[in-house]
Amino acid sequence: MARALCFDMYGTLCDTTTVTARLAAELDASGAVVDGVEALWRERQLRYSTHAALMDAYEPFWDLTSRGLDYALAVYGLDPDSATRRRILEAYDELDPFPDAAETLRRLSDAGRELVVLSNGDPAMLDRLAENAGLADHLDGIVSADEVATFKPDPAVYEHAADRLDRSVGDCRLVSSNAWDVAGAGAAGMRTAWVNRRNDPPEELGADPDVELASLAELPDTIV
Repeated sequence: MARALCFDMYGTLCDTTTVTARLAAELDASGAVVDGVEALWRERQLRYSTHAALMDAYEPFWDLTSRGLDYALAVYGLDPDSATRRRILEAYDELDPFPDAAETLRRLSDAGRELVVLSNGDPAMLDRLAENAGLADHLDGIVSADEVATFKPDPAVYEHAADRLDRSVGDCRLVSSNAWDVAGAGAAGMRTAWVNRRNDPPEELGADPDVELASLAELPDTIV
């Protein structure tokens, strides 16, 4: 049984789509455009981090998030002033936690599990978000890909998390809503739990999760 649980932050503990409200408040744009900017921003954030890892050209996740926003705004012909752009970008510090996130972490902590965030985010980004989302008190630590200057799903990130926890990779379990993240952790030797909130079909990545869940709330009873 994997006693240490490594939680992805963006999209797993916290809902990245909550930036939509900030975009709607700050941009003079239709709802359809706002939704498009939100989706493209997230897609480019992930794509840029993957490309940076593949090219061995690391940049902090905050910088890639900023550049992803600029690309999404440009695609939709939007050019907000610098103050507006800064307020939009800062929405990533204030994402809403999923409704079951804090209670799930509390239950697991009470059961004696070691709980950390394992994320591509910069340490400062993750610290701010964990505090703002009310999750910090339930966590034993935060592990950032920044510490090894690459990004998930590079095996080095998952191996680094195990080293930080002073455990073998196989004694750790990744919990993520991102199928590519689950596949990466599994390939590195971690046990995995896929939080499949939208009932998506499995990705064809050659690595099935050890556990598939419809919500975080199912996790404590599933991995007893």
